[in-house]
Amino acid sequence: MPQSTLDDTVERPSPLPTAVRKALPSIGLYLLFQLVSFGVLWLMSWKADVSPGRFVEGFDANWFLSVAQNGYDQPVVIGADGAPGENSMVFFPFYPGLVAILTLVGIPALPAGLVVSLLAGCAAACGLFVLGRDFAGPRVGLLMAVLWSVGPGSAALHLAYSESVLMALVAWTLVAVARRQWLLAGALTLLAGLTRASAGALVAAVGVAALVAVFRRRDGWRPWAGGLLAPLGLLGYLAYVWIRTGRPDGWFWLQNAWQMHFDFGRFTLAQIGEGLTVDRAGWVTVTALIVLVAVALQLWTWATRLPLPWQIYGTLTVVIALCSSNYFQSRARFLLPAFVLTVPLALVLAKLPNRVLAVLLPAAAVLSGWYGAYLMTIAHLAP
Repeated sequence: MPQSTLDDTVERPSPLPTAVRKALPSIGLYLLFQLVSFGVLWLMSWKADVSPGRFVEGFDANWFLSVAQNGYDQPVVIGADGAPGENSMVFFPFYPGLVAILTLVGIPALPAGLVVSLLAGCAAACGLFVLGRDFAGPRVGLLMAVLWSVGPGSAALHLAYSESVLMALVAWTLVAVARRQWLLAGALTLLAGLTRASAGALVAAVGVAALVAVFRRRDGWRPWAGGLLAPLGLLGYLAYVWIRTGRPDGWFWLQNAWQMHFDFGRFTLAQIGEGLTVDRAGWVTVTALIVLVAVALQLWTWATRLPLPWQIYGTLTVVIALCSSNYFQSRARFLLPAFVLTVPLALVLAKLPNRVLAVLLPAAAVLSGWYGAYLMTIAHLAP
């Protein structure tokens, strides 16, 4: 039976080399399916007579690489209508900071960004394997890592994007929470808060887990310290943008340049309705179906006995992903950190023989790769 992450007993962590060795299949399959997905992007780029490098370093990657090379050097520009112009401060600093470190040793920014994404993806696959193994066995752990790596938004994992870094921090934070390593959990959550705004879901999950430990009088002062440490990265960066813009809502205000704000899902619902009823671009219909499947999986997770921090994190991540007001095509990427959606599927697929999985999983990788490549090469949209 699955065990709660807040159980009275603490599982002794495996030595790191042993843990990595056991996770090697998940890392290997992650790399294999990323290669498959990038191969699909290369083929569709070749068919469109465009270099795949244009997409690897395009879209949000341009902003991340600009921050890595130049810092937040853009002044805040306000248009005649009082709205802000596009500004790099919308993009959180931890991922470009890692890229900047590699550029110090002579690696150009784009290859450095891809190396960071690749290594972080391997760390995320390893962390998801450990989470799933501790929850329901190694087969479920392997499938959780693989299903995450072939999700519809997984094209971002082989671009210069920050999703893989966020997922690595999320996975290992929840491992630390499960083992009641509160200081480590707080520190990793702090870094996640410097990576993407959606890390607020992780802050909430760690905070609730720490409060439960405090109320149950476990682990002394450590839950207090971990819970207080967790939000400092996110709050610290929002405070930095406040200082730069002179507005306490500075980061949210800058998002208006991209017409992005929290709208309680109205935009998403409207797009789903149009995608399923109006003769529009095919990607709108496909994205609408992906969103509906994600909602169904979210409901399924509520009916599955999952650890409380997972439920809090997963639910809030889905809410954040589906309640923004623009870029409907990016919904799959916004949902990518919601790894909890893979758990019910992993529990079902774990019962299937390997020969069936050997067909299903590569097919999923190809379909996912096609979806991401179609958005970039045919629809000319950011994934």
